[in-house]
Amino acid sequence: MQSGQIIGDRYRLEERLGSGGHGEVWRAADLRLHERPVALKRTRYEGDDDGADRVRREARTLSRINHPHVVAVHDVVDDGGEVWVVMEYVAGRPLSKIGRVTVEEAARYGAQLAGGLEAVHAHRILHRDIKPANVLVTDDGFAKLADFGISRALHNDETVTATGALTGTPGYLAPEVAKGERFTEASDVWSLGATLYYTLEGTTPFGDDNAHALLWKTVSEEVRPPTRAGRMSPVMLRMLAKKPGGRPHLREARRELAILAGDPTTGVGPALAGAPRRPRWLLAAVAAAVVLVAAISTAIWVAVDRGNTPVAGADTGSGDGDGGPDPERAAGENTSIVGDPATADPCALLDVESLGAFGQTRIRTDNGDLNSCDVVVTRDDGALIVAGLTIWHNSAEPDEPNRQVGEITVVNDESDLPEECSRDLYLPGGDYNITLDVWQETWNEPAGAGEVDNLCEIADANLDHTTTLLNEGQVPRRTWEPAAGSLYTQSACDLLAGEPLERLPGNAARPVVGFAEWDCQWDVDDGTELRVLFQHSDPLSEDSGERFVLSGHEVFNEGDSWSEDSCLVSIVNRVAVSRDGDGDIVAELVRIHLEGSGEESVDELCALALDIAEPVAAALPAVS
Repeated sequence: MQSGQIIGDRYRLEERLGSGGHGEVWRAADLRLHERPVALKRTRYEGDDDGADRVRREARTLSRINHPHVVAVHDVVDDGGEVWVVMEYVAGRPLSKIGRVTVEEAARYGAQLAGGLEAVHAHRILHRDIKPANVLVTDDGFAKLADFGISRALHNDETVTATGALTGTPGYLAPEVAKGERFTEASDVWSLGATLYYTLEGTTPFGDDNAHALLWKTVSEEVRPPTRAGRMSPVMLRMLAKKPGGRPHLREARRELAILAGDPTTGVGPALAGAPRRPRWLLAAVAAAVVLVAAISTAIWVAVDRGNTPVAGADTGSGDGDGGPDPERAAGENTSIVGDPATADPCALLDVESLGAFGQTRIRTDNGDLNSCDVVVTRDDGALIVAGLTIWHNSAEPDEPNRQVGEITVVNDESDLPEECSRDLYLPGGDYNITLDVWQETWNEPAGAGEVDNLCEIADANLDHTTTLLNEGQVPRRTWEPAAGSLYTQSACDLLAGEPLERLPGNAARPVVGFAEWDCQWDVDDGTELRVLFQHSDPLSEDSGERFVLSGHEVFNEGDSWSEDSCLVSIVNRVAVSRDGDGDIVAELVRIHLEGSGEESVDELCALALDIAEPVAAALPAVS
C-alpha cells in the first residue's frame, strides 16, 4: 500500500495512521464527495473467506449506529481481494496519549462515552475492548468510541484473544470476563470505568504490570483506591464494582457524570430520544413551499431586516417597483403587530385556558419549525388533539370567502379530511399570516380512544383569543432566552452567504426570506432550487439516512425523503433536553433541501447538498 493508491475506485490513500498484526489504518480522500477525509482500515485475513465475511457483517451492523460520540462506519469495500472498512476520520489523539486530566474533563469524557456506549448497546452490540487507546479525543474535547473489534490489533497494548477464551485488554477487562465468564453490557460499563480511572490516575485500576499479572489482580484483588478522582470517585467506583449487578446502568452513569461535568445534556444522542412524535415538520415544509410559490407569483421579494442589517444576498429594495419591499410600510404601524420576528412568541397566541375545556393540556414548543407552537389536548378517553399555530412571513393573498375580525382577515380552511381543521389569519400590511391547525394525533393514542368530531369548534375556541390579541397590539415576546449558539439566534441566509452559495453549479438569485430568516430559498439559473430552514426534530438515527460528521456536527443524508427529484441533508446544530419539561430529547436541525431541474439524479443532488453542508457546518457554533 502506498499514498496515492485508489481503493474501490473511490478512495485515495493519503497517509498511513497506524498498523499492526491484523491490519492497518489510512487517512484517505473520498473522491465522490469532493475529497472528504475518511479513515480506511485494511483488514488482513490471509485469504480466510470466513474472516472477510465476518468483517463485512460487523461493518454493516456498526454502520447502523449513529451517535456523536461513536466513530461512524460508512462503508465496507472489496478491492483486489482485500476488505477495507470506511470510517469517519477523526482529527485528534487517543485518550491514552493525552495524559491525566481534571475531574471535570474526565466527567465530560465519561458522560460522552457513556452516551455513545448506550447507543451501541441499543443495537445489541458489545464493544468488548474499551480502553484509553480506543477512545479518540478531538482538539475541542469531543470524545469518541473507536475500534469495535474489526481487525483490532492496531495498538501497542496486548489484547488477549487466544482461541476465543478472552477478548479484551488486561487492566481494562471486567473481573467476570477475566475469569472466563460471559461478556455482558455490565462488562463494558466496567471497562469504561477503568478507562476513566486511567484519565485521572494515569494507570489501570490495578496499576501497571504485565498482562498475566493484571489478569490475576483483576480476579483476586480490589481496585486501588483513587487519589485524584475527588467528586467523581463514587460513580466511578460503582462502575468498577466487582460484581456486575453492583454497577450502574449506562443512562444513570451518564447523568451523574454529566452533572459533574456541569452540563446535564452531555452525552445525549439519537439513542436517547423519546417516543417519536407526529412529523409536523413535513406538513410545515409543504405549507411553506406553497407560501413561497405564492410569494414568487406576485413578484414580491421579501427581506427581513434584523437589527437594520441587510440580509446577505437579499435585495432590500426601494419601494419603486423594483421588487423590493416598501420601506415606508416596513417601518409603519402595520408590520408592528409582529415586531422583531426572532423574539415573537407563537405560544402566546394559543389559548391554553379555552382549550382546557376539551381535555388536559400541555404546551409543546419543539415539534417542527421554530416559528410554531402546539398545545396538546388529551381527552378523558385518551384521544389526542393538537392545536398548532405558526407565524409565516410571506405576501400571499387571502382566499375567498373570508371575513374580517377587526384588522385581521380570517379564512376558514376546512379540510376534506375529518381529522383536520384550519384557520388562516392574514395580518394588515400583507407581510405576515398565521395558520391555526387542529388535528387528531391518532398514531400516538391508546387503544379505545374515540374519534374527535369537533375539531373546527376547538379551532374557533382558540381563534377568539388569537384575533383579540392581534387587534390589541403586538404579538407578545418570548419570556425565555435561547441557549448560546441556538438556531433561534442564527440566520439561514447568512449561513449560506459566500462559500456555500459559490459551490452551486450556477448563479443564485435573490433569496426569498422566511420568518426571522429561519427559512431562505434561492432559485439557481441552472434550474435547481436551494432551500435552507431551521427546525426542531427528534434526534436523527440510522433510519434517517447516511451519517457523516463535518466540523464536529452530525450530518445526515436523508435522500429524497421530502420529495422526488430532490435531496435533503440535515445538519445537527445542538441536541438538548426539551424546555417543555416532558423529558424529551430534541435536536435543532439545519435542513438543506436541493431540488433539481429534472436532469440530475438524487445521488448527484445529494453529493452537491453534502458539499454545501461542509462550510455551513463549519460556520455553526462548535459542538460541546
